[in-house]
Amino acid sequence: MRAEEVTGVVLAGGQSTRMGRDKALLPIAGKPLVRHLAERMAALGIRRLIVACGTEARGREYGALLQGLAGADEIVTAADAYPGSGPLAGLHAALGAVPERGYAFVMACDMPTVSVGLFARLLQAAEGGGAQSGAEAEGFGLADASLRPSIGAGGPMDGEAAGQAASAAEQGAIPQVVLTPGQPFHALYHASAVHVLARRLEQGDLRLMSLLGELRTTVIALSEAEEAAFVNLNTPELYERFERRGE
Repeated sequence: MRAEEVTGVVLAGGQSTRMGRDKALLPIAGKPLVRHLAERMAALGIRRLIVACGTEARGREYGALLQGLAGADEIVTAADAYPGSGPLAGLHAALGAVPERGYAFVMACDMPTVSVGLFARLLQAAEGGGAQSGAEAEGFGLADASLRPSIGAGGPMDGEAAGQAASAAEQGAIPQVVLTPGQPFHALYHASAVHVLARRLEQGDLRLMSLLGELRTTVIALSEAEEAAFVNLNTPELYERFERRGE
């Protein structure tokens, strides 16, 4: 799979409670973090970008910051259909805008580092198929080992598209998520996962790691050199430490 076949997603609709200000707007090398991430994705060869923005007002703000982004053919903002429902709502909004049979490369807006090598390996793993349920995947670390894939197990999916997705997922042909152990972002998500997200949001079940236990999953090992991809800027202290890294 080539990078241009993947949609880049930045989850930027959170409340930034611990940071005390909008993390998507934190300056990184003189640019808002949301633009910094979008540029890193475009540099990977990703041509279509979606920013899960939470609200329409934020969407307008972020959209203005992303104007003129080199290498991007299309930039879309996606507001939550389930306001106040955390990262699952943002992921649902974004995947709903991804082509039906496509993958999204999903980053949280507080993750300033994109690993070129890890991204390439995620693409290779998605092509390889052979997905497991999240609970069965070795090293994934889910607490409830009884969880099984929801595709083909009921829920709101219906019609021809749902049947095709269920058939492919049950055969292990299409991983719905490709990730590293215990890390839900800097990961690939297939558009078919949107149906599982919608059901959980309707039920008020907002547990992210539990969601991953329902999806057909491919887990790849993380090398020491790739660990920097999971630096996050959740607090002012972490942000200041990241900014001082070159001193």
